[in-house]
Amino acid sequence: MMVVRTGIVALVALLLAASPLAAQGNEAQLRLTVIDQTGASLPSAHVRVTNAAGLAREADVDERGQTTLAALPIGPVQLQVEARGFAPYSATVTLRRGANNQTVTLYIAGVQEEVVVTEAAVGDTRGNALTTTLEEGEIAELSDDPDELRAQLEAMTGGAGAIFNVNGFRGGRLPNRDEIRQIRFRTNSFSADNHDAGRVQVDIITRPGLTEWSGNANFGLRNDVLNARNAFARTETPEQFRRFTAGLRGPIVRNRTSLRFNVDGNRSFDSTTIVALRPEARIADQVKRPFEQTNVTAGLEHGLTASQTLRLEYRRNEDERRNLGVGNFNLMERAFSRASTEHQVRTSVQSIFGRRALNELRVQWNFQENASRSVSEAPAVVVIDAFSSGGAGVASEGSTRTLEIADDFDFNVGRRHAMRAGLLFEAGAYRNFDARNAAGTFTFSSLEAFLAGRPNTFTQRLGELRTAFSQYQLGVYWQDDFRVNRALSLSIGVREELQTNVGDAMNLMPRFGFTFTPRRARLTVRGGYGIFHDWYEADLHDQTLRVTGGPDAQRDLLILNPGYPDPTGGVAATMLGGGRVQAAPDLRMPYVHQASIGIERPITQTLTFQTSYNRIRGRNQLRSRDVNAPDAFGVRREPTVGTVAQIESTGRSASDRINANLFYRVPQRRMFMGANYTWAKVRTHADNPLSLPADSHHPDAEWGPSAQDVRHRFNAMINGGLPLGIRASVNGVAQSAPPYTIITGGDDNRDGVTNDRPAGVGRNSVRSAARFDLNVRFTRGFGFGGPREGGPRGPGGGGPVVIAGGPGGGPGGPGGPGGGGGGFFGPGGNDDSRFRVEFYVQGFNVLNRTNFLNFSGNLQSPFFGTPTSAAQARRVEVGMQFRF
Repeated sequence: MMVVRTGIVALVALLLAASPLAAQGNEAQLRLTVIDQTGASLPSAHVRVTNAAGLAREADVDERGQTTLAALPIGPVQLQVEARGFAPYSATVTLRRGANNQTVTLYIAGVQEEVVVTEAAVGDTRGNALTTTLEEGEIAELSDDPDELRAQLEAMTGGAGAIFNVNGFRGGRLPNRDEIRQIRFRTNSFSADNHDAGRVQVDIITRPGLTEWSGNANFGLRNDVLNARNAFARTETPEQFRRFTAGLRGPIVRNRTSLRFNVDGNRSFDSTTIVALRPEARIADQVKRPFEQTNVTAGLEHGLTASQTLRLEYRRNEDERRNLGVGNFNLMERAFSRASTEHQVRTSVQSIFGRRALNELRVQWNFQENASRSVSEAPAVVVIDAFSSGGAGVASEGSTRTLEIADDFDFNVGRRHAMRAGLLFEAGAYRNFDARNAAGTFTFSSLEAFLAGRPNTFTQRLGELRTAFSQYQLGVYWQDDFRVNRALSLSIGVREELQTNVGDAMNLMPRFGFTFTPRRARLTVRGGYGIFHDWYEADLHDQTLRVTGGPDAQRDLLILNPGYPDPTGGVAATMLGGGRVQAAPDLRMPYVHQASIGIERPITQTLTFQTSYNRIRGRNQLRSRDVNAPDAFGVRREPTVGTVAQIESTGRSASDRINANLFYRVPQRRMFMGANYTWAKVRTHADNPLSLPADSHHPDAEWGPSAQDVRHRFNAMINGGLPLGIRASVNGVAQSAPPYTIITGGDDNRDGVTNDRPAGVGRNSVRSAARFDLNVRFTRGFGFGGPREGGPRGPGGGGPVVIAGGPGGGPGGPGGPGGGGGGFFGPGGNDDSRFRVEFYVQGFNVLNRTNFLNFSGNLQSPFFGTPTSAAQARRVEVGMQFRF
């Protein structure tokens, strides 16, 4: 432990002590990325850099829209970028010593808008969003496991929740890290094409392979030999993690058609702890949870014409997991297994029409099958916050077919207005069989009640039904982004959404955003306001079709004060049948009002600061209540019927969030530091649409902190170099305690739901424990096999370079492919081997901090107010990566 802590302290001190002002010679290097307004790379762009003496360098970008020009003079130069069908770009750029990263967005001809983006600045400002970009050097320091990569990116959002878009397609599994060219975080976007409020849009752009073949093979291994013991385990925690990835991508027809193929998966198991108390003994055990995943992806990118590009992708995912549902109070017999298979086809066509219009059509088809089965079919016995035994009550299978069609049409009106009109159409066909809780569940308030044979309730879902239904959703939108003057840009738009299975057709959503850059001020102010609706999910509609209480459907049986083990044998048993789930007749789509204001300011050339305040107020939020709950005299509206859970759009929500980001980049040293702090306050009426209130006659008493109401979150990442060619990445995540609810353990109001709270105690009124994790990764790479064909590739590659206005090398010489040059620019270029092997070791929770979870809130539990599990202890993974 002392060695680990000493190493971490030394690493952090070394990285923080690295000075950005170290001399880099009297030359600069410009790495340029050219994209269009949708964020896609422009491989046809031509770049020209002119110094103060009038001497120029010219280059064509590569297939990723990138080029690197080395040995440039320090100081101001004129940067010009041109591409067919797009308005030319021209600006004065001041180059500093060492590496300079610039991203230029070209707009279709007709819009003259100056957009210069440095390392930490904006890549896509539609809707005047605050945007942060991770380039390839920073992406290379992230995890190469898609699941761990997702978790890292979600941590960077500060707990706001992330919506992942890969090449414009929402959702799905993330691509392998080696396939990613750029990652952009868009916060507080009020663009009309945005459906989601409050969440961070994480846009992932993959790299094409139009000029040369490349590939990768990765392998990672984690074993309990190197891991620490979980705080609630008596022995070493069993774990085995074996992950593999292999990818290949390159041109079929050079500069026209490329192919990519990737396969990844794992054959692993982890363990969970059981902490429970049975009448005969206290239980402290561990259970292995095996899981297997295999994911295969094949993609094709083809230039149909000079102005049309086609992308086609097929993905197949298989996932199988066993011993789910076990852990904490759930004993081994509560285990169930789950298997799923998914097929996904994505295609997009991007077209340029004339000089003023750009269209992108995206079509996505998904087919998913899943099945879950309990290990035991015995009735479940739940002694709240003591132990749970018997079967898991899980028996389901289903299939889902969805079709998504999206189209964005960008066009210009005059010289100032860039407009977008588009639509999103989604269709789904659902078939489900769900026989949950078929054997029934006994619920006891305490161990004493269990020993006395006095359950609070017995519940059972009777009958079998296979549901089949469809659901359609449509969103249409229009937006105008225009520049009022050099200091002020505005965006106005409107969106309309409607869907089947909800009688709510008119849902207009105005959107407004602004960007203000005061003259002679080194800051930018962004803000906006908008209304955002949300969908009525298909799984909620499925419940209203399934549990209708009728003879040909499923119905929920409720017995109050049942006998045990025969529920009908209780002396005071009250049997209520025909319980159901229904949607309110006036159900509406939920929506929120969102407003935000934010500031971006470069403090130095390497340090950038962002801060924002986001306010969300939700209306028509979905929640449930028992409309057949007994009154103060124990009388139900339908005396012979049990729980009638009605889904209503009567809830509210409120979210206030303050976010601050600090980014420090020194590209010439390949050093990146980022820190994010978020203060948040989130209040709701319900944590999910199907949860019932403690008192259905007074559902507004549920107003309180959300289960996601974590007030403080902090995330920091440091990437940098160490001696001997070792790269280091340190990531720390900290958060304050989440809330949980105190309950009496009894069914005091006899509504059949054991969630009653003591008088005067609100929902989610107490806090559990704070959490802190520190993760590290060390890598060391070795190159061999000689240089790549055509010269060194370097970061971002390089296209053919022509020296204009002065002496220098032409193609094939010092200024040939890959950057470099002669004349006043001097010699340049980077060495890059044909093959590269990289070895890594990474540690999770390296300080082995015990992060407590699952606090008991039952006043009658022997574990009341204490945690019964902990997050993973220290884990160590080793692996290697091969690239060519």
